[in-house]
Amino acid sequence: MKRPIWRMVAGAALLAASCAGAAEQKIVTVQPYRFTGGSEREDSMWSALYAAQSGKLYIGLCTHAEAAHFFEFDPQTQTMLHVADMTEFKGERGKGIRTTGKIHVRMGEDAQGRIYFGDFCEDTGPECVDPASYRGPNWFRYDPEKRQLENLGQINRQWGLLGFVLEPKYQRLYGLAEDGHLYTFDLKTRVTSDLGRVDDWDICRTIFADDEGNVYGSFPIGRIWKYDPKRDRLLDLRGTRVPLDPRATPRTMSNPLIDRKVYWRVVEWDAKDRVAYGIVVGDSMLFKFDPYAGPEGTVTPLVRMCAERYLDADPSLIPVSTLAMTIARDHRIYYAPVVSVAFDYAGISWDVADERKFTAHLTGKDVPPESVLVVYDIAARQRRELGLMRAPDGRRVFGLGGACTGKRDGKIYFVGALEEPDPKRVANRIDNKWPFSMALLSYTPEEGGPK
Repeated sequence: MKRPIWRMVAGAALLAASCAGAAEQKIVTVQPYRFTGGSEREDSMWSALYAAQSGKLYIGLCTHAEAAHFFEFDPQTQTMLHVADMTEFKGERGKGIRTTGKIHVRMGEDAQGRIYFGDFCEDTGPECVDPASYRGPNWFRYDPEKRQLENLGQINRQWGLLGFVLEPKYQRLYGLAEDGHLYTFDLKTRVTSDLGRVDDWDICRTIFADDEGNVYGSFPIGRIWKYDPKRDRLLDLRGTRVPLDPRATPRTMSNPLIDRKVYWRVVEWDAKDRVAYGIVVGDSMLFKFDPYAGPEGTVTPLVRMCAERYLDADPSLIPVSTLAMTIARDHRIYYAPVVSVAFDYAGISWDVADERKFTAHLTGKDVPPESVLVVYDIAARQRRELGLMRAPDGRRVFGLGGACTGKRDGKIYFVGALEEPDPKRVANRIDNKWPFSMALLSYTPEEGGPK
């Protein structure tokens, strides 16, 4: 099915205006930090950024066909520590097998300050290597005091984690795996259990737990599942739905309605309001989910968090949302969408196969997926776009894969692709055109909120 001519005209006008106004757009300066000690060829990151109570940050970088790398960053000393090459740590290197190429989850922390996460293979390794050779994902715990990484045990035989949460009330780890099953690890008994299937299509990337110990995730089309630990039951909420704009959902056989545009992309529990805030994949709609309002909870759509240039446009033109969202200490939500073209580091966008070619045709030139910073004031119910993100030396910030708020300094941290002019440091190229390396970025919120 071809794109309707009115959409193409609207898209052309929108993107042409975007390019014309890009030079006039406000700039937000972010401070970059290099990842050192790993392979320095890590080329992607998804979700794996966590701010610990100690003030330190924990990051998992991904490398297709090689290894995931686990880092610790101390903002106070601005020191980057490479903790582990996960392929080497698991004894996979040199075995001719598929390896641990990703840490794809937001991490968790226990009362002793130890950091937990799970790993992921996906398609890591040459195509000639049998995917079934992957030995399976594991639960991990890192003790910062001892600087000791521990393997807590295998999760399953094949399917790595996309979603993860540490739930303190029942002292459990929960992991949502590629096979659509929810797994749990009891921190007291050290037993892993398969709680059952929650999805049978494309798996949502983030899950959360409320303060009563219930765990939630999203699945097509606009649905929410819940795990109730009191009853040890998985439930599909019948009347509570993620807000979907039908104009933004795909309606072709190449992009079926059950694709990932139709659930939440990123979600975070807000202990202050006792609700979760999340962003829908397809049109970047910010919503509030109150699990305690009514028998199944209530979802309230708030505002689109996409780049401002798309707010009055056809929602189908909005680039797919990112995972770069955090609730800051000032009770504002900071989010970094891209201003053009759905972002997937060096990969081809799964949303529209010829998206960059189509965008270039409309604008007359290639447009890289740059990041813009958007903030939503929860109390005032106001959204603002702060500007395009740039390093102090002017380097462009491309797509970002995660965000968090520093527990001690209150800064907003992101990890993702930063323009890289040094050929020796280039990790990869977006669409074989724009060179980048991975970077940790920090943004200091203005006192009293954005002016």
